[in-house]
Amino acid sequence: MDSWTFFVLAFIATIKLSASVDGPTVEVAEGTLRGVVDRTADNTTFYKFLKIPYARAPLGSLRFTAPQEHAKWTGERDATKYGHTCLQYPNSGANSEDCLFINVYTPLLPSGKANESLLPVMVHIHGGAFVTGSANAGPGQLMNYGVVMASIAYRLNLFGFTSIQGTDAPGNAGLKDQVAALKWIRKNIRQFVGDPDMVTIMGESAGGASVHYHILSPGSRGLFHRAISESGSALNPFAFGQNTEASAFELSALVGRPAGNRSELVEALRAASASELLEALPNVTVRPGSQRPFAPCLEFPREGEQPFLTRTPWDLVRAGNFVFVPYIAGSTEREAASSAQSSDLFWQGVDENPEEYLVPHDLGLARGSNESIEVAAQVKRFYFGDAAVSNATRDRWVDLETDLKYALGVVTTVHAHARFSTAKTFNYWLTFGAATHAMEWRYVVYGGQVLGVDSRVAGLARSLGQLWTSFAKTGTPEAGGEVAWLPVAPESYPYLEINPPNSLHYDVEKDRMDFWFGIYDKYRHTETN
Repeated sequence: MDSWTFFVLAFIATIKLSASVDGPTVEVAEGTLRGVVDRTADNTTFYKFLKIPYARAPLGSLRFTAPQEHAKWTGERDATKYGHTCLQYPNSGANSEDCLFINVYTPLLPSGKANESLLPVMVHIHGGAFVTGSANAGPGQLMNYGVVMASIAYRLNLFGFTSIQGTDAPGNAGLKDQVAALKWIRKNIRQFVGDPDMVTIMGESAGGASVHYHILSPGSRGLFHRAISESGSALNPFAFGQNTEASAFELSALVGRPAGNRSELVEALRAASASELLEALPNVTVRPGSQRPFAPCLEFPREGEQPFLTRTPWDLVRAGNFVFVPYIAGSTEREAASSAQSSDLFWQGVDENPEEYLVPHDLGLARGSNESIEVAAQVKRFYFGDAAVSNATRDRWVDLETDLKYALGVVTTVHAHARFSTAKTFNYWLTFGAATHAMEWRYVVYGGQVLGVDSRVAGLARSLGQLWTSFAKTGTPEAGGEVAWLPVAPESYPYLEINPPNSLHYDVEKDRMDFWFGIYDKYRHTETN
């Protein structure tokens, strides 16, 4: 046994942790936590420690700032119930600015034995387009597979993504919250029998994009060792926007606190109540190149603070400027089906203004230009042929939206990893049940009984649970008896089609992806999107 292993095991043996009739307690760096015992549907016992603060509540002068370290507490802290979700629109009593919490689930408590092993850690970052969502979902079947799971909350919308030059609100506070949570995990996860040197970050939708952002950001280096992006990439249109400062000035005026300069702007937005800000939010203009007023964006560097993002995701991916870790990335067959419109008024809008609906903003083409009109015509012809864009051709519209909003960004990310990364990257395409956006996460944390249940849903859940947790343990996703899932390589892009029995194929929707690669190669006009 080497000296480091001996130190870790000796340290675990000294941890104040016990399971009593009142629930288990654990001593973390900030103080004592009391949790609760639970069981999975398959009768696996696990321990929950909920609503653990990983940073100070971002209230008052801390609104919009980078997260600050939480103070120690005295006595036992109740960790048996979930905390508030972070503020989101529409507001409710379940939301609060005091929301920077982490939940930890573990199937083991330290035994104090010298040969005790640490478990792989899987950290969940929730989805919700960076404007909604919650960390307050249980681990489901993952507790059956011998891993520790943590789920983290982070600031959303304007509270997480206001960026104002020359102030202590430089931007991307929500992503910096995630970094702070990962630092907390690195410092404390041994107390839950988790291995701080075997951390897999995973998330769906905006959570998947967040995972990709951590791969891109130098501020996250060393805090994780493997990564899983489900139905999300930092290259997706919803995941990156233009600078949010103009939106902040507009919001300030809408709440009756117009600001003449940036310092006044920060003061005005901090003086306004959360309810005032959220009520005014729907009236803020969505600017060209963005899907909402407040989202991850290039931030303003600030002395003494580690910036999260100073180059665009597109530039970082294209240059291979990202950390090389084992990576799973994929999406679903019908990502856009659950959000596709069906009203005649919508289809009329597409017919009357095809450029607005068919030409991606990040091409940088001026509306009304010959190139923009040309791209709109090419897109319509490729997806719809001579047919009208209407409710009768809705399935083709779903394919188009799936590609533009999700699949293209994920496939582009995978191709970049195949070209640059020295670590294995695995691609998947979920087709089971005509899967819609982020459906894979529901199967990964399937809450029903999995073991011994003979149904395709349970089989799929079991398969994904095994694939994801084996990846967290070894860096290679495997499920006993299934087809071998091969990693991508330069000019070779195998993917696992997830639809039991799973099968291996090459090049996700190749014709559709090649069409868009050609469009971007020919028409992209900007280096900064």
